[in-house]
Amino acid sequence: MVFAGCEVPKKPDFQTSQKVEAPILYNKTYQFMGGSNALIDTTSTDLDSLFVVDGTNNFITISKEQDFEFGDLNDAVPVVSVDPTSFESQVGEIEVTDFSSDGSGNLGEASFEDLTGIPQSTVNQGDNVPNQTVSPEVTIDLNTDLFESATFKDGALNIVLQNNLGFNLDDINVTLVSSPTGGSESDVADGSSGTINDGEQTTISIPFTGCEANPSSCQLANPAVRVSIEWTGTGQTFQREPESLVVVSAVGDNLTASQVQAALDEQDFSTTSLATFGDEEFEFTSPDHFVLLKSGRILVSPIQNEMEFRIRLEIEFSDIRECPASLVGNDFVIDNDPLTIEYAGEQRIRRAENGEPGLSPEANVSLANCKLYATNNEVAYTINAFTENTKDNAPGDQIRVINETQSISSDVEISNLQIKEATGIVRQQVVLLNDEDADDVDENLDLFNDNEAELTEIDGLEDLSSQLDGLNFTNPRLSINYTSNITVPTTIYGAFVGVNGQGEQRFLRGLPGGPYDVQANDPISGLQIRGQDLLPEQMIKFTLDAPANAGEQIEATLEFNRDNTSVVNFLNNLPSEIRFIGKAVVNEDEEETTITDSLSFVPKIAIDIPLAFSTSEAATFSDTTENDLGDLPSSEKGDDTFIKKGLVVIDYENGLPLGIDLEITFLDADNNPIATIPQSSEERLGILASGINDNTRFANDPTTGKTQISLSESQIQSLYKTKFLKVSASLVTTDNSGDGSGDNVRIRTTDFITLSVKTELFIETQVGGN
Repeated sequence: MVFAGCEVPKKPDFQTSQKVEAPILYNKTYQFMGGSNALIDTTSTDLDSLFVVDGTNNFITISKEQDFEFGDLNDAVPVVSVDPTSFESQVGEIEVTDFSSDGSGNLGEASFEDLTGIPQSTVNQGDNVPNQTVSPEVTIDLNTDLFESATFKDGALNIVLQNNLGFNLDDINVTLVSSPTGGSESDVADGSSGTINDGEQTTISIPFTGCEANPSSCQLANPAVRVSIEWTGTGQTFQREPESLVVVSAVGDNLTASQVQAALDEQDFSTTSLATFGDEEFEFTSPDHFVLLKSGRILVSPIQNEMEFRIRLEIEFSDIRECPASLVGNDFVIDNDPLTIEYAGEQRIRRAENGEPGLSPEANVSLANCKLYATNNEVAYTINAFTENTKDNAPGDQIRVINETQSISSDVEISNLQIKEATGIVRQQVVLLNDEDADDVDENLDLFNDNEAELTEIDGLEDLSSQLDGLNFTNPRLSINYTSNITVPTTIYGAFVGVNGQGEQRFLRGLPGGPYDVQANDPISGLQIRGQDLLPEQMIKFTLDAPANAGEQIEATLEFNRDNTSVVNFLNNLPSEIRFIGKAVVNEDEEETTITDSLSFVPKIAIDIPLAFSTSEAATFSDTTENDLGDLPSSEKGDDTFIKKGLVVIDYENGLPLGIDLEITFLDADNNPIATIPQSSEERLGILASGINDNTRFANDPTTGKTQISLSESQIQSLYKTKFLKVSASLVTTDNSGDGSGDNVRIRTTDFITLSVKTELFIETQVGGN
């Protein structure tokens, strides 16, 4: 038997290896600012107006100006109000002059026979005058058609007598007699003449004395005189045939009365009254202080007249001057400087009748464009009144009754005053610069009450903060650019809080001891945050520039910078929203000043952040690109081919004045991280900053190089899931000072970094084997 055989071959069992380079990012240049591939994409809607670029060296400034409503400051214009006032002007002492309108020179007479007891028919011219044997008293009723009665206070009644008796007299004795209708006759006063020759006149002054102590002794009604004569006959002859003793006239001599029933000359009386201005908001402490009125009115209520006389009246407002000339000629105004109104003609004050006072029309006069000079906050006005002269009236309308206590009276109201311009002491005014919440009117403002705080959104800063986080700008500025016509010293006390996209808030405050520093004793009460009073260190104050002259408007800027405020800290928060509440304190020191109406204050808030910065913490930037690595082998998929080793290799050229730490994250289809390198803080993908000019602090010498890092086994096995690759860059300035704050650098729009990222994969394939 023969056996034959052959060798049976073994199952294959071997590995093949190959190195594969897979570019992930190839020579991608990131300019610092530019389009969608830049570190900062300025083409977005919010960012496109956020930056200003110097055309010479491409130096960048973040610059934004927004309208900013501080509220209406017109509440700071002082309100000038005048207390309503009234006047009452009594006629006072009444002057009595003429008692009769008879121009014949004979108010009454006594005959020769009645005065001497000698029959007139027995006496001829040339006869001897007999010696006096009797002295009868003769009463002469006077023709006083202009006078009926009076109670006199002072003065005298001058009675003129004429001697027509034909011989000379040694004396005439006169007693003034009151004969009231229905009453008893009484002697009032007396007087005598002394020697009076035939044909001559003499004036006998009958005084009224003691009237104040005994008024009834000075009452006179239906006057008459009782006369007697004295003579010496020896050596005297009758110079003519005798006639009578004549009362020629009766005229008052400074004769005043408290009550009169008579026909009277024009009586004038006056009084001065004051209208008082409140001094709560404005003080007139000098004769030069004034208020020019935009509007206002004087209203004089219908004047009540208790007298039986029509009255012409003037009211002179001596402290209301320089009114428009066009006022003159209306129903009442007769003078515009000072303002004087008159009741005359058809506007004359009517007389009292049947126990009812007479009335005038109401006077209503515009004060627009008048000036008030109200020293000591008082406006004086003088009332001058003139009664009618009833002697000029018809005989049946001449006699009137008047009493010294009778008066005219009215109310004077100076109202609806609006200031156009005022010079004087403007009292300190505190004006809230925000509207109060209608549901919470409490004189307080809350920084986080959206119905009270002024909210200004700085478009673009939120996007900037989301794209590039961690920068510390070294020289930012926040400015308030404004136009204003406010001539009064005005200080704003307020709170600015900036809130970034993450809700972090920072306050703008003045540096201690600086002009914008708020103290605890400053007038800051009522400014709150979430119901609690703001602290001084959460606030800022500033004073507005004032025009040199009233009516002018200026443009001015308040700059908050690193030398006077906390603006570096404030703006490094990259606030997307700025909230403000505040109050204006106008004329805090209550100085003499000029203020106009329609206070104009139009502010804009401006942010300027030159891109000169340092980083105490890394500023971060990220870029995500689509990279489908689904073809890579993995044991998780059961592939015979697997990745034995993997490296991530980065080539770079860095033209930024910033060091860069890279982080690369492999993301799945849902953007969930699959692998991140470096895996720990001990590892770095570090890129050196470019060279930096010591003087300009700009980048001047790009740095080139290569860096790599290994992938772990678990990372390698998951790479096939990759759909996206995220490259994150942490930008850090150098820290030559060693204090951790980073060195200051400046950056251009054209500064850049170029990256090439690839994976070096060592792939093995297992052939056969168990």
